[in-house]
Amino acid sequence: MKLETVGHASLFGDHGPASRSGDVVFTPSWCAQDMVRYFSPSGRILEPCKGAGVFMKHLPPNTEWCEITEGRDFFAWDTPVDWIITNPPYRLIRAFLKHALTVADNIVFLIPARNVFGSYGTLREYAPAWGGIAAIRWYGTGTTLGFPMGNAISAIHWKRGHFGSINETFYEDETNSVEAKSEVVG
Repeated sequence: MKLETVGHASLFGDHGPASRSGDVVFTPSWCAQDMVRYFSPSGRILEPCKGAGVFMKHLPPNTEWCEITEGRDFFAWDTPVDWIITNPPYRLIRAFLKHALTVADNIVFLIPARNVFGSYGTLREYAPAWGGIAAIRWYGTGTTLGFPMGNAISAIHWKRGHFGSINETFYEDETNSVEAKSEVVG
């Protein structure tokens, strides 16, 4: 699939994708590693906001990617995938989710929880006919991850056809056990 940058002035404003403080934050390697281990994406996988490539280091080698700064725009992607796993630009979460729902069966976003649960529109606008939230993995506050905010950060897994309960886990619970500490460090 050939991807080209598509003009998104209406999405990014006049200042480009990295213009707002806190909108582009890089995922720590330990967090990307834990997300990949915990959610275990398989099949055709897409990382739509590659950034420095931290998720790519932990995903299978055949994982596909987009990165607007490298001319590969996620909003131009139209090939179906089994999984999307990423840390999207926070002010574009609704747009990213809307587009992800058109191409993926499973979507995992590392995001401030308030960006989803603080907006009834985000919860109800797109997913109900498609599926719903299957799991939430809590990572603590943004400062825990080195993000420029103190909000609760979670990896939220939307799953096509899921209309059941939501499984919630806390990263801290696992890292406080001896087994998890050796797994995270090693």
